[in-house]
Amino acid sequence: MVHMENQLVPVTNRPPVEKVETGIVTSGKATRVVEIYNQDETECITIGASGSTRTPEVCDIISSFVKIAPDKIQLVSKVGVFAAKQRLSDEVASKVVALGVPSFQRPVQQYPHPIVVIGAGLGGMQTMISFKKAGRKDLICLERLGAFGGHSWLVVSNKYTKLQTESGNYHVDFMLPDTPATTDVEGDAYKTWPTRDQLLKMFREAARIHELGPMTKFNTHVEKIRPLPDGSGYGVYTFPSNSEDAEGELIIASAVITWPGNLCKYRELEWPGEDDFGGYIAYASFSLVDYREAEGKVCILYGHGAFTIENVRTLCEHRCKKVVVMCRKRNLCGMRVMSWLVGYLENPVPGPILLEGFQKMYDLVGFDCWSAHCVKTDEKRSYAQISQRTAFGVTDVYFLAGYYGLMEVLVDEIKRLTNGCAQTKKGKKIKCQVILKAVGVTPDPQKDKMLGLKELVGLWVNGDPLRPVCCNGMFVEAQNFGSFSSGPSFVSSVRIFRWFVDYPSDFEIVRGILPKLRPSPDQPAYVPGARHLMPTFTAMNIVPMLGAELAIAGSMKHIKQQQRHPLKIFLAECKAEWEAYIRQWKKDGMIDDSKPEPPYPYTEEMVQSWIDRTNMEWMRKAAMASARQQQLSG
Repeated sequence: MVHMENQLVPVTNRPPVEKVETGIVTSGKATRVVEIYNQDETECITIGASGSTRTPEVCDIISSFVKIAPDKIQLVSKVGVFAAKQRLSDEVASKVVALGVPSFQRPVQQYPHPIVVIGAGLGGMQTMISFKKAGRKDLICLERLGAFGGHSWLVVSNKYTKLQTESGNYHVDFMLPDTPATTDVEGDAYKTWPTRDQLLKMFREAARIHELGPMTKFNTHVEKIRPLPDGSGYGVYTFPSNSEDAEGELIIASAVITWPGNLCKYRELEWPGEDDFGGYIAYASFSLVDYREAEGKVCILYGHGAFTIENVRTLCEHRCKKVVVMCRKRNLCGMRVMSWLVGYLENPVPGPILLEGFQKMYDLVGFDCWSAHCVKTDEKRSYAQISQRTAFGVTDVYFLAGYYGLMEVLVDEIKRLTNGCAQTKKGKKIKCQVILKAVGVTPDPQKDKMLGLKELVGLWVNGDPLRPVCCNGMFVEAQNFGSFSSGPSFVSSVRIFRWFVDYPSDFEIVRGILPKLRPSPDQPAYVPGARHLMPTFTAMNIVPMLGAELAIAGSMKHIKQQQRHPLKIFLAECKAEWEAYIRQWKKDGMIDDSKPEPPYPYTEEMVQSWIDRTNMEWMRKAAMASARQQQLSG
C-alpha cells in the first residue's frame, strides 16, 4: 500500500497487467494515452488525454463507471520506484494509480427472479449465451415454436432459401471473440451461403454446445408482459402454443429481453379477375409456393424486395421460361462481392465506391444504379445516400438472368387479371401462367400489445432498462456501409442489453437523449426505422466502458469475415457459381447458346482497389478531423 504522508515514497514492482482500452477520450485533442491502475495495481485501464487534461477530469471519468465519489479517489503518479501525489491543478501523468478504487470491475445488479428471454432465434440465443458467460444462471427462454432458429428460418423461408450474405458474419458464435467463424456443423460443411436446413443445423448444434436446451421452454406463447404492482419484477403470462386445452403459466421475471421478430405475416393483395386467371397464383413466402408449377412457364414476380431477389434464383433453378419482375419502384439489390466487401473492411465503404461496385453488375442489365429512386447525390457524385424501405437482397443470379433475358424488370402495376393474362396500369398485357406475390412480410401490431408498449425509448419498452426489445431492420438508410448482414448489429444489441441489466443505473446517462417512438396504425413501435435506431446506437458511446465494449463487438465483423472468407478464395467461389449457372441453363435449354458468356464482372485487382480507396478515404477524413481539432484548440 502507498502511504501519502510524504510526497515521494517507494512502491513495490509488480508483474505487468493487461491493459484494457476504454475508448474514453477526455475533452480536447487526444495526444497521448493515460494508464490508470487500481490501488493494488492488479488491473489497468487506458484513456485518451490531451496535454492539458487535469486530475479532476480523470477522477470524474473513473467515478462515472466505478460509482465511487470523485473526492474519494486519489491519483498518484508513478515516477520510477516512487509515487507522487497528483494535485488538483496537476496535468495528469501518463501512468497513475487510483487510490480508493479496489477494482475497475463493477459489481453487477443481482435479481430475485429469473431473467426471461423471449425468442430462440439468433438474437435470443446470443442473448442467453452472453448472460451465461457473464455468470448469470437463472435464465428462461420462451419460444413459440418447437425448435431453435426463429420464425424467419423455421416458418417464413422454404427449403430452397439460402442465406444471402456470407456465413462468416451469420452464426451463433459470431459474438465470441476467441471463437473462429463456424466452418462445419454436425460433420457437414457450413457453406458460404448455407441453405435453410444447414442454418437450422447450425442453430441446433450451437444450442447443444452452449447447453441452451434445458433453459428453453418451446411451444410457449407469450400472451402479455406487465410490471408487477409492487415494482419488484414483471408478470409474463404464457400458454402452450401447441395445445388448446393445456393451462397457461405465469412466470415472474426480474428482466425481460424480447426478440419478437418482424417477419410475421405476408402482406395480402388481391386483383380483380383472379378467379378467371386460370393459372397458378401464390404468395412467395411462408413455404406457400409449389415451384414445380413454374417449369417452362412465364412467371410474374410481383414486388422488388429481398424475397423477390431470392425467388428469381429459385424460379430459374426450377427451369421457368421467364421471370417478369413487376414493381411500383425498382429498389437496388446487392451482389455477392459488394456484400463481402462491406463485411470485410474495418471501416464502412463510402456510398460512391459502393455504387461503383454495384454498377459493374447493373451494366449487365442496362440499368444506371445512380438513377435509382433511392439514391440521392450531387452533380459530381461526391456522395451517395441510399434510402429504401427494404434491405438489399443479395444475389448474382438476378443479374445473370437479366443478361440472358430470363428475367426483366417492369416498373408497373397489375390492374386486373384475365385468362392467362395480366393487364397493367400502363396498358400492357402480359401473357403468363404463374404469378407469385412477393409484396413483403410485415410486423405484427399485436406485439406492441403483448409488450404493453406505449412508447419505445431507444430500444426499451416504456423507457425501462430491464425491458429491451429488438429485431432486425428491414431498410437501408446510409451514406457509408458497414454490413448487409443482421449478424453484427445483433451482437451489439446483445451487449447493450446485458450492460443495462447488469448496471441499470447507467441508463440514466442516456435516457434524456434517446429517441422516442409511439405506435401508429401503420407501424408498430417495436420495429423502429433508421432515424430512430441510428441515434440510439450513437448514444451508447457516451456510457463509460460500454462504448469500448461495443468497439470490440464491432470489430468482430471484419475479423470473422477476413478469417472465414479470404478475397482470393471468395472470388473464386463466386466465379465458379456464376459459371455453373451458365452451364446448367445451357444444358436445360433455357438460354441462347449464341449469346456470348459474360465473364464474372469482378477481379481481384478491382476489389483490392476499392479496399485501398476506402482505407484512404477514412485516413483523409481522420486527417481533416485532426486538423479541425487543432484549429479549435489552438
